[in-house]
Amino acid sequence: MGQSLDEIETELAEATEIEDDERAHDRLEAVRGELSDLRERGDVDEERVDALETEISQHLRAIEERDSYDVDTMGAAREPDDETA
Repeated sequence: MGQSLDEIETELAEATEIEDDERAHDRLEAVRGELSDLRERGDVDEERVDALETEISQHLRAIEERDSYDVDTMGAAREPDDETA
């Protein structure tokens, strides 16, 4: 049998503790897939699924923002005299 919402919540909590952004992103995407599979099988609390999907999206967005910030910072370090860096 597949995952339950409780198991997915546990996996989500574990994924958010991963310090390596790439690994965390991959794990969050996997949890998102598992949640989608669970929704497709039906008989789940839709509000709880929606809340978990929102939480996953928020964590993924935070990772993307950190990655974007890191790229911007590296650009400034490479071109310290460039006002747009």
